[in-house]
Amino acid sequence: MPSVLGLSAWRLLIATCGFVGFGFAVATLHDPWPALSQQASLLAGVAYLVVAALGRRAERVSTWLRGATTVLLLLVCVTYLTVIGGDLDTTSSQFEHLVTPLLALVDWVAAGRTRTVRWWDPVSWVVFPLAYLIYFVLADVQLYRGFLDPASTDFGLTVGAFLLALVAAGYLLYGIAKARPVRPVPRAESLFAAEEAR
Repeated sequence: MPSVLGLSAWRLLIATCGFVGFGFAVATLHDPWPALSQQASLLAGVAYLVVAALGRRAERVSTWLRGATTVLLLLVCVTYLTVIGGDLDTTSSQFEHLVTPLLALVDWVAAGRTRTVRWWDPVSWVVFPLAYLIYFVLADVQLYRGFLDPASTDFGLTVGAFLLALVAAGYLLYGIAKARPVRPVPRAESLFAAEEAR
């Protein structure tokens, strides 16, 4: 298990990658704001800044935020590279669609504690994609119409399939978290956790 300082530095690296992808997109694209890639990168930057600042003080909140952000970034990565058939030719694309999602996944799998994840968390982790979907429909965003057109008769089916895939990805992360071996918690940390639970 990495030290608190090492873990915070690692999470600051992930936050930086999120901000780098977002920053390059804003600087180089004509209208980047409506795209999920940019919004997810900005959210990842903010989320991992919060997680780094919290350290181990709010493990439950940190675990939920990491899980929700990882699911969102996996959606961006997989959809962009497979459904959209996007490329990684630009710096923004490399960070938004590959580097930041992979670092978030590595963070979930290998860094920090994820044992506090609850069985229902993967269902709640779809909140960020659902928020974007609401924005997408209400703002009449003209992106992704090749596979996500609200006027199409298949729209509900497509949204349902995406939501099921996101929940499945969430439960995969949940399974990984529960399969990780439990390490003994040093006395000082267990006292801190007990105090936090009150």
